[in-house]
Amino acid sequence: MNKSIDLNADLGEGKANDEALLKYVSSFNIACGGHAGNRSSIVKTIQLAQKYEVKIGAHPSYPDTKNFGRKSLNMSIDDLVEAIDSQLLLFKQCISETKAVWNHIKFHGALYNDLKTDTSKAKALVDLIQKKYPNITLYVPPNSVVQTIAESRIPIKIEGFADRAYNEDLSLVSRQKSNAVLTSDTEVVNQVKKMIIEEVVEVANSQIKPIKVETICIHGDTPKALKMLKTLVAELKRQKIKIQ
Repeated sequence: MNKSIDLNADLGEGKANDEALLKYVSSFNIACGGHAGNRSSIVKTIQLAQKYEVKIGAHPSYPDTKNFGRKSLNMSIDDLVEAIDSQLLLFKQCISETKAVWNHIKFHGALYNDLKTDTSKAKALVDLIQKKYPNITLYVPPNSVVQTIAESRIPIKIEGFADRAYNEDLSLVSRQKSNAVLTSDTEVVNQVKKMIIEEVVEVANSQIKPIKVETICIHGDTPKALKMLKTLVAELKRQKIKIQ
């Protein structure tokens, strides 16, 4: 059976390797002002995606550039919805300005992780997307509250991570821990192959857990991200796994 996978990367965050990474992925997520980015960087990154014919996504987050969106904020639901909607509205304006096609939304950092378990936040943000952006696909973590709430209401894709370690419940190991990020090409390639071919992932204590994903992310700010991505893409081609 032929296998295929969408490879995505988080870009537009002020790093110098965006264009290089874009040559190897099939979709990507642009920071839209919450944790990084502004109108200028959004437009520039969209134009790069158009050049390489890569699917374009918005990457909103808690409004917290100080902590790069990687710290949970104690916000009211109304304030959170307003903050996310303002980021998505800016992104929509940039999409219109560049005459681009908007493919997906993927929440960033701490907000992405919180939506795995927080029913109130997940429901409010799915409500927002269904009301204002109903045809945009939402990338969601596996076995998450947001997946359950969204799957009957808006298009979704279940996401795995190439370069992050997993807990037993398929949440990501906290970045506060030393083993949170996979740093070798071999680890990344093995984790992705297991996810795609065997539909499993190794978690804490070397346990194997089932996981079924439709898109896999590699972080642009992971050390040696470009080298990892090149190695991964070469191996997927050897395995006849189509990137699309």
